[in-house]
Amino acid sequence: MSSNYIDILTNPVILALLGVAVVSYCLLIELLLVRHPSTLWLARVSYWSKPISTLIAALPLLGLLGTINGLLTTFNYISANHGLSQNEIMSGGISDALLTTQLGLILAVPAVVLRQYLSSQYKKSIMVLK
Repeated sequence: MSSNYIDILTNPVILALLGVAVVSYCLLIELLLVRHPSTLWLARVSYWSKPISTLIAALPLLGLLGTINGLLTTFNYISANHGLSQNEIMSGGISDALLTTQLGLILAVPAVVLRQYLSSQYKKSIMVLK
């Protein structure tokens, strides 16, 4: 059981997903928690708005990349072993491949919600400062 966790943590796509998610969430939370209706805060949100959106959009795409990578690895295993001699290993490989898609979506959906909330707070602050 613990070897599965080690395999997951050595997967470069999963590490990239986690890294992008950490950066995205840190930026979002910092901008939401340090919210002061000031021109400085508005400038910071405006500056980080597009990079945060790009990072969030990259999460499901990285998940898809991990799935393609995992499926290719599984199919290479099948071809190297001349067919479907070990169905359990093949289904485990496909399961591991789909894990990255699931992780990408799980990380992206709350980030999109936080990004939308930040956007609404930004619009409200513009109205207050006018």
